[in-house]
Amino acid sequence: MAVNVAIVFAPDFSARLHQLAFHTPVWIMETAANRAAAEEAWLRRQEWPHIDVTLFQYAHDWRTLFAMIVLHHETVDSLEIIGAPADDEMRAALAKEGFQRIQETADGLRARK
Repeated sequence: MAVNVAIVFAPDFSARLHQLAFHTPVWIMETAANRAAAEEAWLRRQEWPHIDVTLFQYAHDWRTLFAMIVLHHETVDSLEIIGAPADDEMRAALAKEGFQRIQETADGLRARK
């Protein structure tokens, strides 16, 4: 089954996390606001077990981040990146994981295999 994963770099995505996590797995950069929203999402898993939110600390290493996501979500074929502009390093790391089709969006970009 194909999987879309959202990766969020916005420092306060709390107002939008629940809606996004209801539809797709989310990896969200750890900040105080995002952690509080993630903890709330984890509580909602009791009623909605498909909600999947992962906090991460970004170390300015695209290759490692994308490799971890692909390892965790083996069938991922689409990434929605929110709050981070595409640069050459990001594009190279996406290509290494097989994401060749990149489309700019209002919030960042979408990468597909």
